[in-house]
Amino acid sequence: MSTWLLIASMAVIAMTTAGCGGGGNSAPVTDTTPPPAPPSGLLIALSSDDKLLDSVRDGFTQLANNKVVGTTDLASVNAEASTSADSSFSTTYTLESSVDEHDVVKYDGKHLFIAPSRGMDCCMIITDAGMPEIAIADAMPEPPTGDGRSIRILATNPSDGGASQVSSIDLSDHLSVEGLYVSESQLVAIGSSGYWGGYGDSFSRTANWASQTTALYLYDIADISAPTPQLTIEFEGGLVNSRKKGDMVYLVARHTPKIEGFVYYPNDQQAIENERLLADITLADIVPNIVIDGATNPLVAADDCLIADTEHPLSPVSNGVPTMTVLVAINLVDRQVARARCYLEPTNGIYVSENAIYLSQIDYSEAPAEPSSRTLVHRFELSPDMPYQGSGAADGALYLSGSKDFRINEHDGYLRLVTSQLNPDNADDSIEHTLTILALNADDIELDVVATLPNAQRPQAIGKPNEQLYGARFMGEVLYLVTFERIDPLYVIDLSTPTDPFIAGELMVTGFSDFLHAVNDDLLMGLGQDENGLVKLELFNVADMNAPYSLGGISIGESRGATWGYSEARYNRHAFTYLKVNDSQDRFLVPARLSFNSADDGYRVEDNLYLFELNSKDNPALASIDMVGKITAKQPNRRRVTQRSIIHNDAVYFIDLGVDNSVWSALWSNPSDQKGPL
Repeated sequence: MSTWLLIASMAVIAMTTAGCGGGGNSAPVTDTTPPPAPPSGLLIALSSDDKLLDSVRDGFTQLANNKVVGTTDLASVNAEASTSADSSFSTTYTLESSVDEHDVVKYDGKHLFIAPSRGMDCCMIITDAGMPEIAIADAMPEPPTGDGRSIRILATNPSDGGASQVSSIDLSDHLSVEGLYVSESQLVAIGSSGYWGGYGDSFSRTANWASQTTALYLYDIADISAPTPQLTIEFEGGLVNSRKKGDMVYLVARHTPKIEGFVYYPNDQQAIENERLLADITLADIVPNIVIDGATNPLVAADDCLIADTEHPLSPVSNGVPTMTVLVAINLVDRQVARARCYLEPTNGIYVSENAIYLSQIDYSEAPAEPSSRTLVHRFELSPDMPYQGSGAADGALYLSGSKDFRINEHDGYLRLVTSQLNPDNADDSIEHTLTILALNADDIELDVVATLPNAQRPQAIGKPNEQLYGARFMGEVLYLVTFERIDPLYVIDLSTPTDPFIAGELMVTGFSDFLHAVNDDLLMGLGQDENGLVKLELFNVADMNAPYSLGGISIGESRGATWGYSEARYNRHAFTYLKVNDSQDRFLVPARLSFNSADDGYRVEDNLYLFELNSKDNPALASIDMVGKITAKQPNRRRVTQRSIIHNDAVYFIDLGVDNSVWSALWSNPSDQKGPL
């Protein structure tokens, strides 16, 4: 028999034997090994209405027993910059090129849309984490009534810098429009019944999120002279933030069930009454309702809500709060809610990349030998269904406010975040900063830590002793950080190997930068404050990341004798306007309030929009920032400065929302010849 026939015969015998259980009349062998359990992440869905009720009851009980009003500090964050490249006009400065952010001013190249946000004339200032809590619930101004608030719509004429109002949209008295989206023939207005300022300690007050309303209004603007309502959605919960990607708008809100008679700081008798009230609540008492074109329904069901699995290794020290963080996805084409989800744990931040929504929470350790804080992050896919995809942890706290939004970023499948660990008992170095890089492990539904910096192999600290972290910017495979105590160290961190990040370069300069903008791979611009308290712009050559150097800076108002300066753009990216003109030149706008105090003129304040050019950007050794001029908002002094600006070809529009949404304009070639208010 040939070799190949012998092999074939043996194979047939083996197959026959296997098929009949080894021969004879033996019964087939059954594999009794149980299948592996499906992977389970830190967060689990509530399995029943009773579980949802119990979770909310436990949250209220913990609040009353601890005599604190919550532990939730919420903010919004995002990733890499979009600055309307290859366009003749500027748009809202966002952090992700394909993820839009609502703002009080939008521009589509033909029309300016201006929303009368309550946030524009509220005087509340909210402190960052670690500062004393401000009780603002009772100080909140009443919603405007009967004042004729409306969204202004102006047609622009970029050839001469002109603009004229073509229509307006009247608004409901009980809600303020906090921002807009505009695309083709649709205008979206995001409404809110309350405004709590920027980010910070107001979010730690559970009571602030009771009896609040968030809304989305959709208008057809094909006929710009007569906008037509298409959809009205209102639901219970206070607006936190929103994002728009394609035809989907994602709303983030917070909802605290209002239990009449519940006392947050109870004495013994009140505690007994609290228990009775909690025992009597029903599902209808705690689940937020949603109203779509007049039809009312529950916004979420029990299995839409997630809590932490207390048996999971990453389970936080403190579990459960009565305040729901709600994610709502709305399809603008179908004009309906695609999905709503809720999260019943202490939430500290929200970050939206091009692919995911991340919720973060700071978890404080009770063990003195362990780090005093860590940050948990939970990933949800940025899609209409928003499925949960896993959780991870980083040592230190991810504090988020103003330009601190830039401390977290997703790139090529890696999540990078910079946290800070407070060590108040260490006088030599009371704060430590750490870079942590995580990667999604889909099999285990977890975000695995793949690298940290500093580490045993690379022990150099980020920042000198006692230096706070100010500016941060992830740009692809590079991270720029600015720390500050007396001088400003700029750090350049190489992220090209995600498992081995390292500090590539360092530069010491005076002042500090809150906001960092990457001009291109070779140039970085910082906006912050100089050593004399004036608003400062500085340009850095980072072509060699091992040896960054300054190309010079401008302190706004220094040549005119200003004594102090403030720019909203340092803390709010939407106030910064940037337009790429060509390979050699960019244009950008910075609003600034300057104070002057002299023996001749006394004390006075100016609100100006400053026009700048960034020249020779294609030759980084010769690049420079040059001031072109300014446009002045001729208004009396106000408590709050909120301003936006637009560049369209040679025209510049300066929108001052401090008093009556005034619009000023000028041509780039002659900014001193300004028009307005329009």
